[in-house]
Amino acid sequence: MIFSATSILSSAWLVLHARDVVLILRHILPMDPGRGKRLASFRQVCAMMTLFGFSISAEVLIVLRVSLSS
Repeated sequence: MIFSATSILSSAWLVLHARDVVLILRHILPMDPGRGKRLASFRQVCAMMTLFGFSISAEVLIVLRVSLSS
């Protein structure tokens, strides 16, 4: 339950700061961030992306572990 809440909250934060995410990923993906000012720092965006990735990975591992043990 904690991992689900963490992934939902971090994904909502990332959606609200989509321009900042695009600014970080623009070297990898060909996206245009558009106009506007930054709302979050580089560290904040990276922390939320990491938190989202870890929580999704934990959820997948839990589901796989439960499905394989049955």
